[in-house]
Amino acid sequence: MVGLTQLVNDSLLRHGVPTRLDPRRLHWSQWIPCHNVLSLAVVPSQPGLFALAEEVAGAGEVPAAGAKRMLALFEISETGDLGKALGRLFLPGSPEGKMLAAKRCFARYTVIEDDAQRASAYAVFKRWMASSAETAQGFNAPSDASVGSSNNKDGPLEPVEPLAVGF
Repeated sequence: MVGLTQLVNDSLLRHGVPTRLDPRRLHWSQWIPCHNVLSLAVVPSQPGLFALAEEVAGAGEVPAAGAKRMLALFEISETGDLGKALGRLFLPGSPEGKMLAAKRCFARYTVIEDDAQRASAYAVFKRWMASSAETAQGFNAPSDASVGSSNNKDGPLEPVEPLAVGF
């Protein structure tokens, strides 16, 4: 079954209108606590991206953040089936499952049916995570010229502004 997004994109491409995915406009789910596999039962069996984060400060622990929680993103992944991929995290012997069970971790996901768009968004988020890690360690963030270069088969990605704080 072909999704509506895929049908629209195919139609636009047939008529010479290129489509670009803006990763800032993705519809992410709310953060879901990762206590066990049952806590992720609401995740659909659709292709997309998912992110995993660990709570580093609870609500109200950091005065500058007010009453909001602070999460540290530690993984972003691309998958053809969100439900299966997140469910596999809790298989016996999984190192991720042990970490998810031992710490206060959360997951969120976004459905992206188009393979090329999903790969493009995944590449943007991986670069963002790498640059964020370098910045946190005191290194300089990559220049705008390196943000636009990519091995994407659809051509280079256009530089995007930093992701929203609420990601």
